[in-house]
Amino acid sequence: MYRAPGPMRLFRHPAWPHIRAVLIGLHVLSLAVLSLPNASAVHDRRRWRTANAQADLEQWTKRLQGWGFDTDKRRLAQSLWSIGGAYLTVQRPIVTPFAWYARVSGSRQGWHMFASPQRHPAELHVEIERDGAWVLIYRPHSDEHAWNREQFEHNRFRKFLGRFARGFIQSDYEHTARWVAARAAADHPAATQVRVRLYRYQTLPPAAVVSGGKPKGRYERERVFEAEALR
Repeated sequence: MYRAPGPMRLFRHPAWPHIRAVLIGLHVLSLAVLSLPNASAVHDRRRWRTANAQADLEQWTKRLQGWGFDTDKRRLAQSLWSIGGAYLTVQRPIVTPFAWYARVSGSRQGWHMFASPQRHPAELHVEIERDGAWVLIYRPHSDEHAWNREQFEHNRFRKFLGRFARGFIQSDYEHTARWVAARAAADHPAATQVRVRLYRYQTLPPAAVVSGGKPKGRYERERVFEAEALR
């Protein structure tokens, strides 16, 4: 009589539905555990120096002071840093077995829970100089200035550009600015120069958005390239 191979017999075993439920539960648990903030999110000084993190500290300092707590921004930051260190001493041993499972199964979890919303974004703006005047060719979410929009607003590329507002890495920005300028110079033969900048602003509260308000910011990290040298 034919007998099914070992794995097939397991799938037909009466206990298989229960085993499957346990395995699925462990997989879901691994995704939850691996999404907990790690050292790069909790103990990275660059992230703590970002405008977003500093705004959060100021907001919570005022909130705690309003509740009667005797604290200031510096002391609050020191307390949170110490709490973060204590948290990591617990988080690391818990994550270790699940990290091994993620490597073996290929189910790595790259998203972290409890992320602070980005209220100080930095948009990439690209301009070309033509006939002695600067012309804006790309700005996010603009139908009028939409050069290379499909690539810039692709999920992966957009995520990469978003990092310039959080943990800014100088070398990444320099390479990106030069690459963007080279593309712009090639696509616009009449351009004499290309300017790449970040436009940083603070997002508006809901009431201001509803009333039609527009955020005002400032330009930073300006890079200007001679177009002919990039062609």
